[in-house]
Amino acid sequence: MQQNSFSYPAMLDLKNKKCVIIGGGKVAVRKALPLIEAGADLTVIAPAADPQLLTLAKTGLLQLELRAYADNDLIDAFVTIAATDDFHINRKIAAAAPCLCNVVTEPSLGNFSVPSTVKNGALTFTLSTGGMPALTRVLSQDLRAYYDSDFAEFNEFLQQLRRELKTIATTPEKRTAFWRQTLNQSVIGLLHAGKLDQAKEIITDAANRFRLESQNSPR
Repeated sequence: MQQNSFSYPAMLDLKNKKCVIIGGGKVAVRKALPLIEAGADLTVIAPAADPQLLTLAKTGLLQLELRAYADNDLIDAFVTIAATDDFHINRKIAAAAPCLCNVVTEPSLGNFSVPSTVKNGALTFTLSTGGMPALTRVLSQDLRAYYDSDFAEFNEFLQQLRRELKTIATTPEKRTAFWRQTLNQSVIGLLHAGKLDQAKEIITDAANRFRLESQNSPR
C-alpha cells in the first residue's frame, strides 16, 4: 500500500500572515477564499485573473498583481500555493519556496496538503483519505449530516459554560475532572437523537452541582 507522505495534521493561525497564490484561475479562487476567511495577508500573482479574484481585489480582501511569476515573489511568505496550469512553473515554485508550499497539480512536490473541511459554527472537521477524492466527498457529506446544527449550538453552549466555570474558585484538575465525567457518549447520543434541550439540561444540572460543591469545599 502506498504511504501518504502528508501524515502530520495541523491547524494554522494565518491572521496577518503573508500568503501567496501563484495562478489566477478557478483553482486560485477556491484556494483564496479560505485564506481570506482565515485573515491572511493574501497576494495573488497571475498574468490574468478570474473575475471573482478581480472582485475580491477591488474590495480589498486580497492584493492582485497581474504579471508573471518572479523568483522573489515568495520572500517572507508563510504559505505559498502553486495554482497555475503550467507544470513547469509549479515545479519551479515548489523548488524555490522557503515556506509551506502546496502544489495543486502535483501535491507530492509540496510540503503540505489541504484536507477537506466541514464547518458547522465553531466546529471544524478536517478529512483526508490520502488521495481518494471521491471518497473524501462522500465522507464529507456524511459528516455534515451526522453532526448537524444541534452540535454547533451545543458547542456554543459549552463554550459559554466553560467561561463561567473558569471563574469558580477551584483547581484546574477539578475542572478537567468535571468535564471528563460530564461530557460523555450518552450526552452525544442525545444530540444525535435530536434531544438538544435534554443534553443542555444534563450539563447545566451537573455544572450547578459543581458550583455548589466548589463553594462548600475547603480552600
